[in-house]
Order: sequence, then C-alpha cells, then structure tokens
Amino acid sequence: MTKRLTLLCLLAGMLALAPAVWAQGQSGTLEITGVPADVPAGRYDRQAGVFSADVSAIEGALVHVTFEEVKIVGQTMEWRTDDDYLIFTGGATLTKEDFTVTGDTLEYFGKEKKLHAVGSVVVVTDDATVYANELVYDEETDEAVFTGQVKVVFDDGVLEGEKFVMFLEKSELQFFGAFQGTFETD
Repeated sequence: MTKRLTLLCLLAGMLALAPAVWAQGQSGTLEITGVPADVPAGRYDRQAGVFSADVSAIEGALVHVTFEEVKIVGQTMEWRTDDDYLIFTGGATLTKEDFTVTGDTLEYFGKEKKLHAVGSVVVVTDDATVYANELVYDEETDEAVFTGQVKVVFDDGVLEGEKFVMFLEKSELQFFGAFQGTFETD
C-alpha cells in the first residue's frame, strides 16, 4: 500500500511540476517516502499552480525532488509552478554535481536562477567546506555570498569572518570586513 501511495504521489507531483519542467526543457521527479498509506502528505492546487508537501510530523519521511543533476531533499516543500519558486524546510539538502548545500531552509528562484539558504548552512565542495548563517548563490555568475559567522575549512587552513564571496568557477574567495585565518605550510 505504501508503494502505491508513493507511486500516486510521484505521478501527481510530476503532473504538478510538468509546466515548470517543460518550460525549462528539463525532466524531473518527485517522490515522497516513508509515509503510511492512510496519511495525507501533499496536495496540488492546479488553479493556483502550487504543489505542497509536509511530512515533518512523520519520523523518517522525506520529500525528494530531482531535476537532471540537482536533487533536493527535505521535510516540507512548496513549489509555485507559475513563477518557478521552490522552498524546502526541515533540514533541507541540495546536491548538485560539484557541491552539496544543507540548511534549515532552501529557496530556489527559478526565473532569477538563485538559491537562498538560511540557518545552519553547510556547503561542501571538492576544495572546501563552508559554514554560515546564510548563503545566496547566483547560477548566472557562479558566485556564492556567505554571511553570518562564516567559517571556510580547507585542507591546509581555516578562514573565519562575517562575509565571504566565493567565485566558484575561478576557485577564488573574497573577504569583507574583519576576518582571521590559520594555515599550515610545508
């Protein structure tokens, strides 16, 4: 019965997400897991173009959305298909080919191609792990702005401050205001 509910939710979610996905020429999937068959987990308001799911009260239940190389997982989700806005809360995680972002809240603004993460933000890349209170990532410029108790951990050192901008394509980091760092040298 749970498999049938998952399949039904997957089908409903794909229909709900279809306008946004087709508009971008991408294919995606939605899956809600760990929900008993008799418990409502999500809804789609076709007229408003809003799909929502909340499994936060169900231990172990999660909402998964995957678009090509991007996967987002959390406990509460709202997707507004008309303006391509997606918000995940409840310990959300976004995984893309070259980085992973976790935070209390993850918002994706599809038209602007921006990601906003707030609360206990952790970003893991091949080169570093960054901890911060907030992150704004712009896909167009490939820039990540970290603010609030920022800590960047590299293999050979640690940097700490209040605002850092990471230029991902250039592997460059820019500091704002006071900061401190420690490094190991050979």
